[in-house]
Amino acid sequence: MNYLKYIILLISFYCFDLFAACGLYKQGLDCGVKVYQERCVLCHGRTGLGDGLLALAIKHYPDTNLLKTNLKFAPTIENINKSILYGGTLSKLSNEMPPWNDELTVLEAESVTELVFNLITNLEITSALLRSRESPVKPSLKLGRIIFSGRCVLCHGKFADGKGKMSKIIKNPPPFNLLLSVASDSYLRDIINKGGEAMKRSPRMPPWSSDLNSSEIDSLIIYLKSIRVKK
Repeated sequence: MNYLKYIILLISFYCFDLFAACGLYKQGLDCGVKVYQERCVLCHGRTGLGDGLLALAIKHYPDTNLLKTNLKFAPTIENINKSILYGGTLSKLSNEMPPWNDELTVLEAESVTELVFNLITNLEITSALLRSRESPVKPSLKLGRIIFSGRCVLCHGKFADGKGKMSKIIKNPPPFNLLLSVASDSYLRDIINKGGEAMKRSPRMPPWSSDLNSSEIDSLIIYLKSIRVKK
């Protein structure tokens, strides 16, 4: 009987440690996601690909794609943590990377370090996690303008007239002059989400559903409607 009690006690301790470890892991994971979305998204983008709003809005902004490794910067836990705490100058990254050691707690710094490391080593799973935890942002004309400048200018042009740099290459059909668009909101949402080919338009028009969230797409629609030539 005593032997049986001993076994049950051991199992209880093991389960307690296991659940405690899971709880701490979840706490760290939640913390890392929160810190990344509050502090890092503006430059590094929603999933670390360097397409943050600040990076898209400012010409010649330093490359902030976390997946691009640097010969001077091996993406180890230690190096990532050093860069987060002390900034880009010390870690031999961009000088524009600010130090966060005076604003993050030890748990926050370690948690966001782990998150960034997982983004670099396991992008698909970690980016899916970040997307699932996003807080909704109210659609706006300003956000739509920034997204257009970062995503659409290459083909549709700075003035949305279809005369972007890629218009010299993309023919039959060329990029559309968006100033002349009369498409409904639902059509615009579909073609942005699904791409041109799915809508029986240009197969060169890529789908953006995996890159833009619903608020960003709504913002882009607001902007596209604001620049239409009034008839």
